[in-house]
Amino acid sequence: MIKNYCLSIIFIYLSQSNCKTMRTKQIFNTMNIVSWIVFIGYCIKAGAITLVALLSVFGNKNATENLYMGIDLSKLYDLSVGHFACVVIALVVLAGLKAYIFYLLIKIFKRMDFSKPFSRPVMQLIFKISYVALSVGLIGAVAKTYMTWLSSKVVFTQIDLGASAYIFMAGVVFIVAALFKRAIEIQSENELTI
Repeated sequence: MIKNYCLSIIFIYLSQSNCKTMRTKQIFNTMNIVSWIVFIGYCIKAGAITLVALLSVFGNKNATENLYMGIDLSKLYDLSVGHFACVVIALVVLAGLKAYIFYLLIKIFKRMDFSKPFSRPVMQLIFKISYVALSVGLIGAVAKTYMTWLSSKVVFTQIDLGASAYIFMAGVVFIVAALFKRAIEIQSENELTI
């Protein structure tokens, strides 16, 4: 849902402006705004899941019927509070890591200098994004396997974690980071030559 909202914002912005005259800085500013929106969305998701889970454990058990946007874990809660806690922790950790990816992207937008775009701090942030994306993919794969095993014991809402997409994204971002690192090396060699 967050992705669709952000894509529609980009589409509206691009359709209102002349695409031929749009500069790189305008695209970066648009992506910065979208990154902030997605970052805030994932923070809200992690916070909402945490809050409702705590309410369900320490207060109203009925809160498990609509944990977050239709996720019903009430039967899982009835089976075992421990399994319920593991699933909730996985959901919160994944939402938090996804938010962290967009936080790192926001930091890239702040540090990017168009006169000298290839810098070590930006390269380190890009590498960090690839490692966090790989973490999201691996944790998501483990959580999906765990939830599949749990679904053999009790029927509950299946949650699409999108783990494979983040593993692929980690690979692509790592390649971009490696190219960025090579560009920094070439840039510093050229500076020494002059």
